Amino acid sequence: MAGLSQLEAVNIMLGNIGEAPTTSLVNPESDAFVLSALSILNETVRAVQSEDWEFNKDRDYPMAPDVDGFIAITDSMISVDTTSNSMDVTVRQNKLYNKDDHTFVFTDTVKTDVQWEFTYSELPQYIRQYIAVRAARIFAQRQLGDAIGDQLTEDDERDAKTSAKRRDIRNTDKTIFTNSGMSRIQRRRIM
Repeated sequence: MAGLSQLEAVNIMLGNIGEAPTTSLVNPESDAFVLSALSILNETVRAVQSEDWEFNKDRDYPMAPDVDGFIAITDSMISVDTTSNSMDVTVRQNKLYNKDDHTFVFTDTVKTDVQWEFTYSELPQYIRQYIAVRAARIFAQRQLGDAIGDQLTEDDERDAKTSAKRRDIRNTDKTIFTNSGMSRIQRRRIM
């Protein structure tokens, strides 16, 4: 299934303000509306993926130190957090940093929860649809400042987000007993 293309998303945005669709995104600089729509679409792709979704998370993802003991963070990682309660780790200078020991150097693999950023074409269809609707609202708001049209697309955006959240949850294999909070509670010792 191909899903909603970037061109189709831009055309939804253009149609939302009454502009004619474009046939190509090869040279967006030739049309100010197309260039603006593409920019807002890319901005929205990043913003949406920074929200709390399951499709772009890996839990207990092992990150091994390199030969110098550093654990590098790639550009495609939106957030990284250790799964260990015994170590306080953050990201600094594009590397993991151990706040407890005040060092960038690690001797062992660290288990982390990673949230990834994907390109538009790599996203699931339900996320692409939500992004297109949200980007269309933002685009119309910035281009026209139209409060009435904005209200209509806010309702569409809310519906699209609700649908995407439902689909995202349905695609996970989590139960009350497999989510990270319950797992920690189950592992506690009873005295």
